[in-house]
Amino acid sequence: MKRQYRITRANDFRRVRQNCKIYPHPLIRVLVSEGPGEQSRIGIIVSKSVGTAVKRNLVKRRIRSIANEFIQQLNKEVDILMIANPAIVKADYQQLRIAITTCLRKAELLVE
Repeated sequence: MKRQYRITRANDFRRVRQNCKIYPHPLIRVLVSEGPGEQSRIGIIVSKSVGTAVKRNLVKRRIRSIANEFIQQLNKEVDILMIANPAIVKADYQQLRIAITTCLRKAELLVE
């Protein structure tokens, strides 16, 4: 995912967490907040409760890959925070893709 589509600053992460609508799923929580810019951005949080560094990096790569597919299809300019739950380690790529798609549809962000 290109840097222009990522949330990178701590202030932006904090702002999204404070002013957000939460869409939970057993594998992932998606937090959506109004974005300050003219394009949508995505931030990913994977805590140590998910597992070792190898597992956390695998989860981040998978989420980034899936988010890269959807970033162009979003119908609003929002900031999205994706927070991984510990159960995400046991899920395969397709299950994670379905979970993210479900959350984005609940948030009414996907154009279809």
